[in-house]
Amino acid sequence: MRRRLAAILFVLGLTTLLAGAADPEAVDDPIILVFYEEGCSSCEIVEELIAQLAVDLPPSAIRRYEISQPGTLDLLDSLAGAFEVQAGTVPVVFVGDEAIVGAGRSAEFGLRAAIGDCAVQGCPSPLDRIRPPEFPWLDVLRLGAFVALVCVLVMLQPL
Repeated sequence: MRRRLAAILFVLGLTTLLAGAADPEAVDDPIILVFYEEGCSSCEIVEELIAQLAVDLPPSAIRRYEISQPGTLDLLDSLAGAFEVQAGTVPVVFVGDEAIVGAGRSAEFGLRAAIGDCAVQGCPSPLDRIRPPEFPWLDVLRLGAFVALVCVLVMLQPL
């Protein structure tokens, strides 16, 4: 009887644990990455345009990087390689799956389309292209719980 009660409590605890497990993919990543340089007039124009277009997006959706800050050029090089663009000048803006380099009419159209699509349909973070795949901890936990449940059910079978 005690064995059965312990098995039932174990199964209940395991299901409670799985029901309350947080999804590791639920990270608030930006969907717009802006690389700029202080004093750059083109960068200021692009910033104003982004401010107009991204009014429906939360502030956390945009992340800005000043290229003279440590590590910023490495990040820009990694993203440029992943997006297969030449990022030899600023501003460079990554929006979801799009990369817009420089300023001007074509950059403006590209930003309008990319930010509009992300605001309406949603889009991935540009950082997803350079991240290594994460180990599926939640899937392993679920598989372990299933195996444990099967073991408990087998133990509860009458001999």
